[in-house]
Amino acid sequence: MNFNTTPVPNVVFDTYLRELKLAELKVLLIIIRQTLGWEDKRNKSERKEMDWISNSQLVYKSGTSARSINDAIRILSDKRLIEVISQNGEILDTAGKRKGQQKLYYRLTNAIFATVENKGINGGMECKSPYPNANFAGNLRKNITELTQKMRITKETIQN
Repeated sequence: MNFNTTPVPNVVFDTYLRELKLAELKVLLIIIRQTLGWEDKRNKSERKEMDWISNSQLVYKSGTSARSINDAIRILSDKRLIEVISQNGEILDTAGKRKGQQKLYYRLTNAIFATVENKGINGGMECKSPYPNANFAGNLRKNITELTQKMRITKETIQN
């Protein structure tokens, strides 16, 4: 069953809603929608990790100027909330590297998934890691998808 929803990590609401300016938040939400909001066609049980988004799409979807979009991308990249990637797979972490590129791909970084409790690993103590590794982030995405599916089943069972 498709609920047409996009899972937004809680840290966006708990931390970044307060810290980011409006254009930055809009760009971040568009990237979340274009990635986590879609199933990966290669692996139906997972969400897309990255997507090609043109500047004109960002301008249209956000309702802000191209200059605001470019500033927002720079700030989100500097804060390591997003990564901008070229067609060749090179990470474009500066505006100079992004300039003149034909296609820019966007993805969320591990910082979006960083505030995760890992109880039991350190003798039952809470462990919050600001930089989880890529495997952890990948497993987290998988676990979120599985949990979401279980929650849907539970909700349907309760309603019936």
